[in-house]
Amino acid sequence: MELKERIIQEATELFFRKGIRAVTMNDVAEALGISKRTLYEHFSNKEELLKQCLLGHYHTHRKKIEQLEDEAANPVDIMHRHFRYHVIRINDYHPGFVSELQKFHPDIWNNLVADLLEDREKYTMQLISEGIRQGYFRKDIDPGIASKLLFSHVDLLSDTETFPTDRISRSDLFRQILTGFLRGLSTEKGFKEVENLFYNDKQEDYV
Repeated sequence: MELKERIIQEATELFFRKGIRAVTMNDVAEALGISKRTLYEHFSNKEELLKQCLLGHYHTHRKKIEQLEDEAANPVDIMHRHFRYHVIRINDYHPGFVSELQKFHPDIWNNLVADLLEDREKYTMQLISEGIRQGYFRKDIDPGIASKLLFSHVDLLSDTETFPTDRISRSDLFRQILTGFLRGLSTEKGFKEVENLFYNDKQEDYV
């Protein structure tokens, strides 16, 4: 692995685990055992490094999505696999990451992240539309509205004032957000699939 790739990998982990504000360029250099001068030869500032970390994380995520789609039996199963993928990592993400990104790096948020979120929303709309076609979701559902509703609720994972992390598990909160959303969309066929996938004897394997 080239040094630039190692820097992005290490910095991404630090940003997500500790939060953006808490991580300095010096922290990244020390974690990699390199000098700050070497780090600045690859990235001119923290903003540029953060941008590359977000892009790298997104592309890795997209590859995982494609793999999940290949393995899944239907749209509800895809969403469940998304849930499993994220829930075992969710407590490794700093709860203030998104709010810090919005507040202290508005250029990245309003440009790069806005485009990534739009892509995510389009993907979810397509998934919901396919669920309607296959009879798992109700025909009266508007995929565009449903997609926006889902992510407005997922954003609550960052609301540590309403849902303090010392009292409410992120994985439990995520499960309730997603299952409540899916139950609201589901036909009888879809409801049975949600119950089978999200509430079974094996759920402790990944929560």
